Amino acid sequence: MANILVPFDFSPNAISALDQALYIANDKGLTIEVLHILNFKAAHDYPNEWHIDPHHVDLGAIEAKLAEIVAERSAACCGEATPTVTTSVRESVMINGGIINHMLENKAELIVMGTHGASNAVERFWGSNTSTMINHSLFPILAVPRDWHPMKIEELLAAISLKEAKTCLPKLAEWANWFNVKAEVISLTSVPEADQDEMEAAVRAYPEITAHLVPKKDDLPMWKNLVNYTADRKKAALLMFVHERNVFDKLFNYSITSKVADGIHIPLLAIPTTKKS
Repeated sequence: MANILVPFDFSPNAISALDQALYIANDKGLTIEVLHILNFKAAHDYPNEWHIDPHHVDLGAIEAKLAEIVAERSAACCGEATPTVTTSVRESVMINGGIINHMLENKAELIVMGTHGASNAVERFWGSNTSTMINHSLFPILAVPRDWHPMKIEELLAAISLKEAKTCLPKLAEWANWFNVKAEVISLTSVPEADQDEMEAAVRAYPEITAHLVPKKDDLPMWKNLVNYTADRKKAALLMFVHERNVFDKLFNYSITSKVADGIHIPLLAIPTTKKS
């Protein structure tokens, strides 16, 4: 079982996610599995120069190409100190379904995925693969945005409301320790003066965690406030806790976390509020 699973579709976004996973694994001595889901759509998306017949895909050729790219990225990111990386290709009608089944069987600690953002009307309604995985709220996911330059992450910024602090702070401390980074709570508020005492009381038992209130711009939605605030925190990841959502919620009330994932400029660590077994 690898510590980190990287779903990989050969896109630039997937390469960025793999590079970021390599930085994390190399720093902590973790292992990585790179997973490619093969289906009819994926077969049509392979570069023409690969000469892949989508009706009769040469599985061995795809496995070889995946191993080649992983070896190249590992050498470029880590040199001789390359973490242990394995590769696998499995067939699935749905990309997300294949990832979920693989995770249930192999139980990695974290999924690292590249996100394309909501680039068209269909994705804005149904969600990209990454945001859909976040909405399922099954596993911890680090979503790596477009145009991100992979690097060593030095801090976790946790967007937590004051009413959730008691429940979420222990998990924040746990994940900060997992990444071996410092942790900071940010809580958006329209009345920072009134909430200051409650914030200080909430983090008093966690001297390793800093916290401050961020004035909320009321003319902007919550997700946009978070995207704007974190834009300049270049060596940080934003942690958000996500709740399991039913089909009705997913269709008509696209989650704040998913909207952040589609617009954020730094990696987003989405942690389920309840761990699935």
